[in-house]
Amino acid sequence: MRRGLLAGLLLAVFASPVMAGTLLKVSASQRQAMGIRTAAVKAAGHVPVDGLPATVRAPLHESAVVTAPYAGITVAVLAREGAQVERGQPLARIQSREAMRLGADLASAQGDYRVARAQAERDRQLLAEGIIPSSRAQAADARRDAAAARLQELNAARAMAPKAAGAAPGTYELRSPLAGRVIERSLRLGEPVAALDKAFMVAEPGRGMLEMQVPARYASRLRPGLPVRTADGASGMLSEIGAAIDRASQTVLVRASVKGEMLLPGQQTSATIQLPPPAHAWTLASDAVADFDGRKIVFVDRGTGFEAVPVAVQAQTGAGRSVVTGALAADSRVVIAGAGALKAMLVAGE
Repeated sequence: MRRGLLAGLLLAVFASPVMAGTLLKVSASQRQAMGIRTAAVKAAGHVPVDGLPATVRAPLHESAVVTAPYAGITVAVLAREGAQVERGQPLARIQSREAMRLGADLASAQGDYRVARAQAERDRQLLAEGIIPSSRAQAADARRDAAAARLQELNAARAMAPKAAGAAPGTYELRSPLAGRVIERSLRLGEPVAALDKAFMVAEPGRGMLEMQVPARYASRLRPGLPVRTADGASGMLSEIGAAIDRASQTVLVRASVKGEMLLPGQQTSATIQLPPPAHAWTLASDAVADFDGRKIVFVDRGTGFEAVPVAVQAQTGAGRSVVTGALAADSRVVIAGAGALKAMLVAGE
């Protein structure tokens, strides 16, 4: 019964030609028969680009790599992967021939500096008394300065490989440079480690860097500071925008600094970037957008009927919402159900 009534109504309306952009007059009873429902549009606060594949990396500024300054053998692992550590906390102990030589060299350099300093002080006193020429005092000062530079160099080396208290000679400690979580451990107990090998990676908890590939059509609108949110609730801002388009995928690489409780390096997720809206941008139900004659249109309620208004879709989300640009207004109501019947009226009026 309802289907027959709807067909009769469409035939009645099709009696006069109707083109896109004109008013399709529909009475209240016809609206009901066609199942037409409308909803208000809202000014778009942003254009969501969602469903972007994203990979979590270690945060750029809130993480640190701990390296072994000298080659040796790992004799103790003091922090496990995933453990929370404090700044300066020992992570591992490495026994090294170079570290053993460092201790001897440091003791020798301390003695050399004390002797050179004392000699320089004596020569300055003798110079003041007129007993020696100034060139001799200057030479003593130069030897003192050279000894001081050597001692400073070795002290800096010792700071990189602090001696492990109570351990065998030549054993030094690797210590955490910041408070955080051990997200990677490369050392294995009893195995050799080469100089400058990566031993640990430590990062502040709840922070990460997100890498995403964004379609090239959005590249000109990307800016550092734009809001980003992941499917698992982490949020942050864009921090880096790639300067080139990948030829194969036609995407641009972007990175974002994000915060979230469950962020783990290597994790795969999806993300949404909120772009600034263009002029005359509106958010509405995706069901309101129809295809007609190669264009996107929405049917705007004009009281006595509906007008087909061309729009350009800027974004469409998985939640059934779209952002469009077009000649709409803040008080516009668009058809979200029954658009098929109105579209048929347009087709019949071509």
